[in-house]
Amino acid sequence: MRITLAVAAIAAAIAPACAFAQDAETYQDKTPAANVKTEAPSDLKVGFGLTGATEYVWRGVSQSDEKPAVFATVSVGYRNFYAGAGTENVHFAGISQEYDLWGGYVFDLGAVKLDLGAVRYGYVDAPAKIDTLEGKAAISGSVGKLGLKAAGYYTGNYFGTRQHAFYGEVGASYPLTGKLTASGAVGRQQIDALPDYTTWNAGLSYAVMKGAKLDVRYHDTDASHIGRLAKARVVGSFSLAF
Repeated sequence: MRITLAVAAIAAAIAPACAFAQDAETYQDKTPAANVKTEAPSDLKVGFGLTGATEYVWRGVSQSDEKPAVFATVSVGYRNFYAGAGTENVHFAGISQEYDLWGGYVFDLGAVKLDLGAVRYGYVDAPAKIDTLEGKAAISGSVGKLGLKAAGYYTGNYFGTRQHAFYGEVGASYPLTGKLTASGAVGRQQIDALPDYTTWNAGLSYAVMKGAKLDVRYHDTDASHIGRLAKARVVGSFSLAF
């Protein structure tokens, strides 16, 4: 979930029944669903991923209340189609587990790739209906060694608030050595009738060996209305891909 609005949605839903007070979610710059590689394979391919991180950060906001998080994913691809599922621990509004589902199609346009798909965020034992479906469109390419990407996500019901929301992000990556890569991104979250905010991140990833990667990343936002969970932080993670 995304604490930016989910806590507000839950509070509105259950306020008549009880008093509610709790701090209002990429661990990197995006959710695990968005981080999964979507390059189109030529044949059927199944992959698994496991990541441990110092905390789970989504669009600049801590989803694990600044505590460690573990992510597990499985993905399937066939030619230009892909789909997957993942789960991770969270800590807000009495919710401790999130699960994500995603799928889409990658159009190979020569110099660039266009990825059209959807991501669904779900929550186990949530006190209100906050599951959310976002449509996704992303385009990626490169200029020499510089990788470039732009993506947009839209939903008509942002985590139970019945608000339309759009998140846009641009990012870049550059290999410094054969194993070390620098990357960063800037994103803007826009939500009807609720405050918008900008988030940004920059970090280094190191390929320890094939399928194993270390990442250290700085995150920040201008979302003062969210509070401490949206303040500047450094997140470290270790990922395994099979």
